[in-house]
Amino acid sequence: MKNLENFFYKANILIVHEYFEDSRVLIKFLNYRGYINIKSVKKSESIIKSIKENIPDMILININLETINGYELCEVIRKDEDLIDVPIIFINTGGEAIDRNKIYIVGGNDYLSTPLEYEEVINRIEMHLRIKFMEQKIKFHKGDYDTADTELKSWNRVLLKRNSDLVNEVIEKDNQLDEITFELKEFNIILEEEMNERTRTEEALKESERQLRHSIEEAPVPIMLYTEDGFVKKINRSWSDITGYKLEDIPTISEWANISEAFKEELSSTNIKKLFNSEKRQNNGEFSISAHDGSIRICNFYSAYIGDLEDGHKLFMKVAIDLTEKKHMEELQKSVEEERKKLYEIKEYDRIRTEFFSNISHELRTPISVIFSALQMHELRLKDCIFENKSIDKYKYTKIMKQNCYRILRLINNIIDITKIDSGYFNINEHNIDIIALIENITLSVADYIENKGLSLIFDTNVEEKIMSCDPEKIERIILNILSNAVKFTSSGGKITVSIEDCYDRICIKIKDTGRGIPQDKLNSIFERFIQVDKSLARDHEGSGIGLSLVKSLVELHGGIISVKSKINCGTEFVIYIPYKLVKNEEEEYSLCSSIGGDCIEKINIEFSDIYN
Repeated sequence: MKNLENFFYKANILIVHEYFEDSRVLIKFLNYRGYINIKSVKKSESIIKSIKENIPDMILININLETINGYELCEVIRKDEDLIDVPIIFINTGGEAIDRNKIYIVGGNDYLSTPLEYEEVINRIEMHLRIKFMEQKIKFHKGDYDTADTELKSWNRVLLKRNSDLVNEVIEKDNQLDEITFELKEFNIILEEEMNERTRTEEALKESERQLRHSIEEAPVPIMLYTEDGFVKKINRSWSDITGYKLEDIPTISEWANISEAFKEELSSTNIKKLFNSEKRQNNGEFSISAHDGSIRICNFYSAYIGDLEDGHKLFMKVAIDLTEKKHMEELQKSVEEERKKLYEIKEYDRIRTEFFSNISHELRTPISVIFSALQMHELRLKDCIFENKSIDKYKYTKIMKQNCYRILRLINNIIDITKIDSGYFNINEHNIDIIALIENITLSVADYIENKGLSLIFDTNVEEKIMSCDPEKIERIILNILSNAVKFTSSGGKITVSIEDCYDRICIKIKDTGRGIPQDKLNSIFERFIQVDKSLARDHEGSGIGLSLVKSLVELHGGIISVKSKINCGTEFVIYIPYKLVKNEEEEYSLCSSIGGDCIEKINIEFSDIYN
C-alpha cells in the first residue's frame, strides 16, 4: 500500500475542459506542487475512453462544457461501476450562481468557482485524495485481516486433525514411540512457527490499526466514527477544534442530534440500513452545528459504511467539511454590494438635493431682486413726493419691505451654504491676511449701527498684527452673525466686546455681550439647526435657527472650534479658536480692500435683517 505522500503526488488527476483559459495555469501549478500525473481532455466525447484507458484518482470537470453539460457527464461517469468511487470536483467558469444541490445529486463531491484560489484548489484536492486514501487503506487492511484469520483457522483444523492422528498412532503403535516423538517435535516446531506467524500478523494488524488511528486523528478535516447502535467510537482533533466538544462530552448520536440537524438521519434504522447497503459515501448536505463557545459553524457532511468491528457492530464514518468562512465571505460580499448600492443612492440623493436647492435659490433670488429694484425705484420717486402732513414717514413701508427682502436673502444664502456643506461642495478660499486688521475693520463697520441701538462696542487685542491663512469673506460672515445675535439679545445701555488673543499656534476670538444670556439647558443645542432660544411671540427680532449652525460649520472648515459660555442675565460669550497656518506660494499679499469693499453695507443689512428697527 502506498504511503499518503506518494499517493498524493503520484495520483492520476484528469481535467475535463473546453476553452477553460485557466486550465493550463492550473496544470502548471499542480505540477509545481508535485502532482506529476495530470492529464487534460478538451473534448468531452473522448472522456469515457480516456478514463477507461487509465482510471484516474480524481476528476476535475468544467461545468460549462459546450458539447455536453458537466452535470450530465458526471452522471454518465457515475453509472460505470469502475468509476463510482472516483472523486469528482466541478469548476464553475461562468458568472452565474452554481447549483450546489444538483452537484451532489449527480454524484459530485465538491466544487470550485473562478477566479481560482490555487491554494484552495490544492486543499480541496488533498482533502478528497486523503479520504480516498483512507478508504482504500481500510479496505486493504480489512482484506488482509480476513485472509489471515481464514488461514489460521484452516491451519488450526489441520493441526487438530494431525494431533488426533498422532494420539491414535501412539495408542496403536506403542513400539514406534521414538518415531512418533520425533514427528511430534516436528509438528511442534510447525505449530510454533504458525503461532509466531500469527503473532506477527496480529502485530502487523495492530500497527496498521495504529497508523489508521493516527491518520484519522491528524486528518485536517473533522471525522467521527460511530456504530449503528448510536454510540460514538471516536472523534478526531479537527472535530474537537471546530465544535469545542470531546468524546466524553457527547458520547452518543442522539445527543449530537441536539447540536445539529445533520445527525437526525443516523437516528433512523432505515437510513442506517440504506447507508450500510450503499457502496459509496452519502452526501448529507449542508447543516449548521452549534459549537461549545456558542458560535455557529456551517459544514457539509458526508457519511459512509467502513466495516464491522470484532464485537459484530457495524462501523460508520462521518466527515464534515467546514464551510463557515466561505459562507461568511459570501455574506460579506453580499453586504458590500448592498452598501455600495446604498452609497450610490445616497450620492444620488445628495446630487438631486443640491441641484434642487441650487434651482430654488435662483428662483427665489430672481423675484427678490426684482422686488428690491422696484423698491429702490419707489424710493427715488418718493424723494419728489411732498406730503401735507410732515409727520408722516414716507419711507416707513419701503424700509420694512427692504428689511424683509434682506431677511429672505439671508435665509436663502444660509440654506444654500448649509446644503453645500452637507454635500461636500462648499469650499473656502484662503489667503494670507492680517486677521487682526480684518476683524477690526469688520467690527468698526457695524459700530454706528450698534451705537444707534444704544449699545457700546469695544474692540481689544493683545497683538497688533497676525498674518495667517483664512477666508476673509467667511470670517466676515462668522463675526457679523455672532454680532447680530449679541445685538438681538442685549438691551439698550448694554456692552458688546470683541477681543483677540494671540496663542502662538492659533488665534482666539472672543465676542462677549451683557445681554439676557442663554439658559443652561439650551447651551448644548445652541449650534444645532433650527434651534431658537427665544420662541415667544413678543420678541423684537426674527430668526431661522440655522445661523449659529452655519457659523460652527464655517469655523470647522478653517480647522477651528467654537464654544459658548452664558448665564441668565449675565450675558453670553462666544470663543473661537482658529489654527495658525499660511498658504504656500501665494504671489502677493491679499488686500483688506478685497474683503471689506463697497458691498459691506449690504452684507451688514443682510446679517442684521432679523433685528427690528
